[in-house]
Amino acid sequence: MNASWTWTDADAQLARQLQPRLPKRAFDFHAHLYRVADFNQFTHPLCATGPAVAGLDEWRPHVSRQLPGAELTGGLFFPMPLANVTLSAANQFLIDQIQRAPGHRGLLLIKATTKPKEVADELGHPQVTGFKVYHVYGSPPPPPQLPPAAFLPEWIWEFAHDRGWFIMLHLVRDTALADPDNQRYVRAHCRQYPNAKLVLAHAGRGFHGAHTVNAVAALRDIDNLYFDTSAICEAAPLAAIIRECGPRRLLWGSDFPITEQRGRCVTLGTGFVWIAPDERAIAGQPALVGLESLRALFEAADQTGLSDDDLGDIFCGNAGRLFNPPPARDQDLYRHAKQIIPGGTQLVSKRPERFAPEQWPAYFREARGCEIVDVDGRRYWDFSAHGIGACLLGFRDPDVTRAVQRQLTLGSFSTLNCPDEIELAELLCALHPWAEQARFGRSGGEMMTVAVRIARATTDRTHVAVCGYHGWHDWYLAANLGDSDALRGHLLPGLEPRGVPRELRGTTLPFKMNDRASIEAIFATHGEKLAAVVMEPCRYQDFTPGFLEYIREAARKVGALLIFDEITIGWRLVCGGAHLRLGVTPDIAVFAKALGNGHPIAAVIGTRAAMDGANVSFISSTYWTEGIGLAAALATIRKMQRVNVPAHCAQIGRKVQETWRSLGKKHGLPVVVPVSYPALAQFAFDHPLVAELKTLYTQQMLARGFLATTMFYVTLAHTDELVAQYAAAVDEVFAEIADALAKDQVAARLKGPVGSMKFGRLL
Repeated sequence: MNASWTWTDADAQLARQLQPRLPKRAFDFHAHLYRVADFNQFTHPLCATGPAVAGLDEWRPHVSRQLPGAELTGGLFFPMPLANVTLSAANQFLIDQIQRAPGHRGLLLIKATTKPKEVADELGHPQVTGFKVYHVYGSPPPPPQLPPAAFLPEWIWEFAHDRGWFIMLHLVRDTALADPDNQRYVRAHCRQYPNAKLVLAHAGRGFHGAHTVNAVAALRDIDNLYFDTSAICEAAPLAAIIRECGPRRLLWGSDFPITEQRGRCVTLGTGFVWIAPDERAIAGQPALVGLESLRALFEAADQTGLSDDDLGDIFCGNAGRLFNPPPARDQDLYRHAKQIIPGGTQLVSKRPERFAPEQWPAYFREARGCEIVDVDGRRYWDFSAHGIGACLLGFRDPDVTRAVQRQLTLGSFSTLNCPDEIELAELLCALHPWAEQARFGRSGGEMMTVAVRIARATTDRTHVAVCGYHGWHDWYLAANLGDSDALRGHLLPGLEPRGVPRELRGTTLPFKMNDRASIEAIFATHGEKLAAVVMEPCRYQDFTPGFLEYIREAARKVGALLIFDEITIGWRLVCGGAHLRLGVTPDIAVFAKALGNGHPIAAVIGTRAAMDGANVSFISSTYWTEGIGLAAALATIRKMQRVNVPAHCAQIGRKVQETWRSLGKKHGLPVVVPVSYPALAQFAFDHPLVAELKTLYTQQMLARGFLATTMFYVTLAHTDELVAQYAAAVDEVFAEIADALAKDQVAARLKGPVGSMKFGRLL
């Protein structure tokens, strides 16, 4: 008995082992139907040993037995692409089959020489939804090195774009997806025909896994590009697609009747080989390709931590969304969230009302580099605050992610302490030679509170002088019960410090940036009670010359500790604290945000004398010696020691600042770009309708695929190429704003309410 098309006890046992991972429903996105009679002379060996007709009646039982317990809801079918097939007969058989059930769809088999009029009748069938092309139909005759253009006629792209149809493409050439010409072709045509849906068969023909692994990241930003799993028997290419493109762009396909072939395809050297049954070489009984492919998919799911819902998307949900796109749900989710989460979000800075109410996306599904995909699948480039300044390396930096995955694999929490905290403390002290000790936490606000508690315990004093914004905790908000005008520029308008204990009133004393008189008054009046002076060493620009030096010396004279808040500015100007660049040494410095590239970690470092209060005060952080934040921080710092992140951010930031200036001038807009560090670039509209113009700008940039406000936090992931794309979008948007101003139509062109920082009483 031939090994193919059979079902053994071993196959059944493997299918039962895989069954717990299977979702309840499956849609086969890559399956062939054939009649041997439609082949001229040459017949594929698998077809020759199988049934003479393989239609839906053969597909369903053979594939279903490999998916025990799962309902096959339908499939995307196309003829077997053999070189000698009679095209018209094969396509007609396809249509005869798919029209038996409304859930099925079909792709027409097309040759390089096929003209639209030759398939006019088939193109009009309601269940035909695209095209299958193959290199054996190339023109000139098909060596395996043909570029896609040699077998994918341009009219196919035009037709698919007009109708929103699919193109199923099997890449060839030696390195398949990794071939530079293939990549250029895919990128150019997907951009030129954005309504066409390109499906790269076999995980971008990832039979040699490394080709897909090494190349898929270069194409992840193409929204109309998808991959199927058909006949891939190794986890690596599937896992790479999941990591780089997410589970929503991968679709399960059986590759029937290849499912009925026994063996598997494996990476070998620079290529691949199909391993078939051979008693001399194989111990045990090889499984069917369909089962091997399922096993590889589940291994990839385990490697990437996919949920059951993610697998449900790959097997069925993604196909459903492609054929019948669901309505957007992001704003509905946010409206629901505001009913069950006070304030709607956990962080005021992430509320959509700040930017473009009812338009700014509230929730993300995926984030990589400076790309964000929202829950509705819309992709944006983040040219805004980029994770509220927390991800200086870009979202999901590969080096940091690898360190976090390692820690998760080994265990991230236990009864014992994680030794990485010692290594991180040593590393921070080495970067800041004045520091001798470190404590850790999970957030910036928490760590600032810890720093103030340490200072009060060390000095046995209560009062704190403060300049700038340092979080939401009581010690800081108590300053608002005194001279609130001093902090008006640093707190969100509309906030009222209700809930701050009365005993804290008068203990936190605000002073103004670059205002020596305001801090001198505090030193003179409260010097003997002053535990600490809390400030950033800089924010958007340097303090006036001598101001930091004065505070440093004056604090020492009265016995107060100088605490630098490096949560926002730290690491952006220099590897370490920004104060290293300024030459002024604090007693204590606080880090968070960028320290772990978005993972929860914060640190307070200081001299041994300044940190002494931590020995006598009760500080038991919610950090709990959990290992993920530590691993992320160590990986982040080590990368910043290797890569000159501040130089990159400054270079990109200067380009963006110049973009605002030059395009504002070009369009006659009142755009003001204040002097600031390029890494924290910002601009403003100098106009009475400033809020409306800012909202209109954000609204129009969203429509062009950019999360953009008048603030831009630069990261390592922002490239010159992306800045060029951003500049082109800004050019268009500034032109539209100028036109709206000229025609007095600013309000009319807003699609929703005006963005605002005012949120009422939040405390």
